[in-house]
Amino acid sequence: MKDSVRLLEQGAKIQYRISSNDKKPRKFGTQHLLFHSEIHFIDAVEPGDGLNVSQLSEKLGVTHGAITQVADKLLKKRLVEKYKKEENKKEVYIRLTPDGEIAYENHKKFHEELNKKLVEYLDNLSETQMEALFGFLRTLEQNLPDLNKEKKI
Repeated sequence: MKDSVRLLEQGAKIQYRISSNDKKPRKFGTQHLLFHSEIHFIDAVEPGDGLNVSQLSEKLGVTHGAITQVADKLLKKRLVEKYKKEENKKEVYIRLTPDGEIAYENHKKFHEELNKKLVEYLDNLSETQMEALFGFLRTLEQNLPDLNKEKKI
């Protein structure tokens, strides 16, 4: 079997594992199971003063309705809270609760540990090897359809 075919098969296995993992909820240090959309919502809110629905919609690239749906699920789990600012009683803001911050930190730690291992490997590649990887990734990106941008028929 050609190395190129083996490489593509390995990539398909990785893609399948990522897709499969994204469908399984995890706790991220809290008592609540969190789905992929929920932990990435928490990641987008970040610790601090929070964001309004429009800001979250733009940051995550989803509709206001989708923001409201995920926020409501996380409100029930007490991982986020809604509030209004004194100077603007119209806008609803969403911020993390202490448990939401725990989930945020554990999700961040998960990605930091994975990235550390990948960076260690990549830092040992030659410039030629890195250019080959960039070329492969550019070709993949240019040829992979973006179903979010395709017109529905």
